Amino acid sequence: MKQTIKNPVKNDGSLHFVLDTLIFFIFVEMQILIFRTQFPASVKRGLGFLLLVSLLSTMPPGKKPTEAYLFAYYSGDGGSGLHLAWSEDGRHFQVLKKGKSFLKPGVGDYLFLDPALTQTPDGIFHLVWAPGPYRRQIAYAWSRNLIDWSPQSLIRIMEKDSVILGLGGPELNFDEAAGRFSLSWSCTVPGKFPATAENNDSLPGGYMLNPRVYRKLSSNLSEWSPSELWFDPGHPVSDASIVRDSSRVFLFYKDASNFDKNIQLNVKMVKGFSVSGTFANENPVMASRRTHAEAPAAMRLDSNFILYYQRFKTGKIGASITRDFKKWKDYSDSVSFPKGAKHGSVLKVHPKIVSRLRSLEDQ
Repeated sequence: MKQTIKNPVKNDGSLHFVLDTLIFFIFVEMQILIFRTQFPASVKRGLGFLLLVSLLSTMPPGKKPTEAYLFAYYSGDGGSGLHLAWSEDGRHFQVLKKGKSFLKPGVGDYLFLDPALTQTPDGIFHLVWAPGPYRRQIAYAWSRNLIDWSPQSLIRIMEKDSVILGLGGPELNFDEAAGRFSLSWSCTVPGKFPATAENNDSLPGGYMLNPRVYRKLSSNLSEWSPSELWFDPGHPVSDASIVRDSSRVFLFYKDASNFDKNIQLNVKMVKGFSVSGTFANENPVMASRRTHAEAPAAMRLDSNFILYYQRFKTGKIGASITRDFKKWKDYSDSVSFPKGAKHGSVLKVHPKIVSRLRSLEDQ
């Protein structure tokens, strides 16, 4: 039987109802008193209007959201750029800016694929994306408000390889303890890891998709270490995403194994010790069940931990939820995302950020 985790919501509407009713009766009584005076009609109307304004200003405001979440994604072929959706509960996301782009691609192949949005402790938002499936570059831009953006730039990757295939899943993380950024991505290097390349999907030229996860490090986002192999569990993997939860660090990734007797194509999780450290493939936990999932994005949500992922067979976004990082339950029926949203990243932000973005609806 399918289990659903409830989301209890505190109901404080009764107090608002009592206060609103009391203010209404006070307003009626004051209007009657003004009507019974000997003032001219024009004065009575003026006093009534002032009374109405003053009393309305004392009414309790509606409940303001104390939390807000953003989902950064792309749609279509990636040509339209960055799209954002917001949510008050982390479960149901609505488009912002009527679905219009917040940033159009201006570098590389002028494509905007697999965006990853993060915010550093100084409040700056950092955005990375794949500017094309065969580029040896990651695109980057930053913003303080998600409206005004820096010039777009390209970070060179895979310096020692002349050809790469299937570039995707870039992610930028800041390791506060080490004071450095870690930029990761997945791609296939033709000829590498031949033992796991036999039964994968063919590409033009006879190549096979056989991805691994690579990375490079920087303390200032301008000078980078050489690209290096970062996560290789002995089989194809892609879409690596790091999530911090208190002192714990987790790496979610797509197990891209697609062999005759070992078809996975799901999201798994392993533990680590630091954001820019290494992750051993010890006792990986299947987090997405067997749903042909990719593009993991996860975060803490109330007392639970939620994982979103792309169901690439249906084109929809699904979810799993857990309390202990051991047992994951399907949560797909409890979340909703904009139609056509692809390969997104999620993060919790200050409600004022979302309020300003929502104000763009009227522009």
